Amino acid sequence: MSKEGEHDHEETSHHSHDGTFEMDLSEIKKFGIEFDSVKGAPFSEVIKVSGEIEPAASDLSVLTARKSGVFTPSPGITPGATVKKGSVIGYISSEGIQGGNEAAAAKANLEAAKKEYERLKPLFKEGLVTASVFNDAERAYQEAKALSSPGLSENKISVISPSSGVISSLSVSSGQFVETGTNIATISKNSGLTLRADLPVRFSSKLGNIVSANFRPENSDSTFSLSALDGRKISGSFNVNNTTGYIPVYFSFNGNPSALSGNFAEVYLLGTVLPDIISIPREALIEIQGNYYAYVVHHGHAFEKRLVRTGSTDGKRIEVIEGILPGELIVSKGASVIRMAETSAIAPPSHSHNH
Repeated sequence: MSKEGEHDHEETSHHSHDGTFEMDLSEIKKFGIEFDSVKGAPFSEVIKVSGEIEPAASDLSVLTARKSGVFTPSPGITPGATVKKGSVIGYISSEGIQGGNEAAAAKANLEAAKKEYERLKPLFKEGLVTASVFNDAERAYQEAKALSSPGLSENKISVISPSSGVISSLSVSSGQFVETGTNIATISKNSGLTLRADLPVRFSSKLGNIVSANFRPENSDSTFSLSALDGRKISGSFNVNNTTGYIPVYFSFNGNPSALSGNFAEVYLLGTVLPDIISIPREALIEIQGNYYAYVVHHGHAFEKRLVRTGSTDGKRIEVIEGILPGELIVSKGASVIRMAETSAIAPPSHSHNH
């Protein structure tokens, strides 16, 4: 006969006679399981498509070679790397390459840029020159300083980032010879981004109803809402790409660290809002052999695994067509934890207790 303490421990999670699965209240709290009452609410018509996150044109800075030579990137400089304004992207060495000594020219350029910067600084504080003019002068001064960096040989100059951001592309490789003016890298501030959604032409009649979107970048478990990122629809014409059969729909939004430009994404285009639709969080569903289930909560700590028929999803919530009724309480967070606990509680007959 088991001791009382052992019996209680073994019964923290088990199947009840009515077919529900029970968990101890302390376990529910420990694993952060949350409940939510089901009710009808507005839900948008959804068209799920593919798309890509692109940088806004005004958000890009292109670094070009200030002289001819061999380019060597700094350690860690690769596409996707984060850089700060003024940081050294790499170096260009003209050693052994025909050409004059540029040290004197670099020094003269620095002195002129510094003089202009210092002239405009007090005028900017007094509001006598625009921010654009002052920023251009400051950038020219910073670049001139980089070209005259102490410790560099007269045949070696540094390539610096004009702004903070992410290296969206690196156009040259280490050891490659570059001519003056060659594009070296593109820096994206990632503060303003564009989401391009590719709408199949068969949905062209829905184009006018599309007002916003949710999206999930590739290799991410998070779904972002454009409404939470100050997003807005900026275009969506009926000009169909005859090659692909898709209509591009564009949205602009504020940058997010997890939504880097260049990433492909699943896009949930949101259209006409329908009233009184039953929907539940995406995390509330579990999939078993192609079927979807949700856990309905009974008297606080017993869970009934309920087969549900689902409809469309906006990436965050999923429409429930059949299986759950308004007013019922479901597990909104932690359904996968309950599923694992339920599976581990299924034991062979020899393990069951004698009652």
